[in-house]
Amino acid sequence: MGATIDEIIDSLKRGQGKRVSDLVKMALEEGTDPQMILEDGFLAGMEQVADKFRKEEVGVPEILSVTRALERGISTLRHYSGGRAKKEIGTVIIGTVKGDLHDIGKNLVKIMMESKNIRVIDLGVDVSPRRFLEEAVGSHAQIVCLSGIMPHSEEDMRAVVEEFEMKGIRDQFYFMVGGYFLTERQAKAIGADCYTEDACNCAEKACRYLNKKDRRKKNH
Repeated sequence: MGATIDEIIDSLKRGQGKRVSDLVKMALEEGTDPQMILEDGFLAGMEQVADKFRKEEVGVPEILSVTRALERGISTLRHYSGGRAKKEIGTVIIGTVKGDLHDIGKNLVKIMMESKNIRVIDLGVDVSPRRFLEEAVGSHAQIVCLSGIMPHSEEDMRAVVEEFEMKGIRDQFYFMVGGYFLTERQAKAIGADCYTEDACNCAEKACRYLNKKDRRKKNH
């Protein structure tokens, strides 16, 4: 069983989508728990890739092929394990802020969050503050996740938070931000609740927040 998980990680890091898909089927046939394939296979593999990306040991083309392989693996896992392992724990709105067309980081965050049974509404790139607000309200989301890697992304993220402030509903949402130029200090200046360095960390923190919120709701 362990060998198949190791092979999934290896094939994922090589961006071999078909091989990942075949190994997922094999692991499920061996009786491996779908959640184990997600956490010990996909998430562990992506953490290794993200670490290499941070150290600039792999570039954008490799990340793209790994992301595609991951999407294929997750799709196969859902198909053969009867959908999601558990019911969704909450809703996240995610998008790359206005003026930025980059989406690799955002797509990774989306996949990571979905793997933790979070419903993710992806608004794409170059998203206006008003669109973030309308979608967050319309879908009853708990979290708004802003991505941006341009030098001006900080200002564009601040504009999104201000849009919510002007409508008097800022406190109804948990704002998470991430991107190449951002730091913890800048995230506070933007008015965000949470800053994360990478997709794994972001999904983990979103999961913790939603579970805590759910527990608070049950206790009332």
